[in-house]
Amino acid sequence: MLRLSAAALLVSLPPAHAAEEPPYVGTWDCEVSSFTFTADTYDAGEGPMPILKVERPDGAYRLSFTDGYAINLANITATDMDWFSEASGDVFHCRRIGG
Repeated sequence: MLRLSAAALLVSLPPAHAAEEPPYVGTWDCEVSSFTFTADTYDAGEGPMPILKVERPDGAYRLSFTDGYAINLANITATDMDWFSEASGDVFHCRRIGG
């Protein structure tokens, strides 16, 4: 009969707080600049902005920031995604350049 200690079982279990990162996390070449996303911030080159809210309308990601600013990220694959600004209407096709 195989016996495992409680400590051995706990070591093999993933942490309860571990969550899968959103697919947009990484650094992207978005035509005009490199944009960097973490699970909690977005940086278009002017310093990281905290992401206040993430929504999933129609399979895309809508990221909200202070002052009502929001961007949408869609068609995300391992190598590409589309970026859209609700404020300016700009649309960029992005290619992943860093994990």
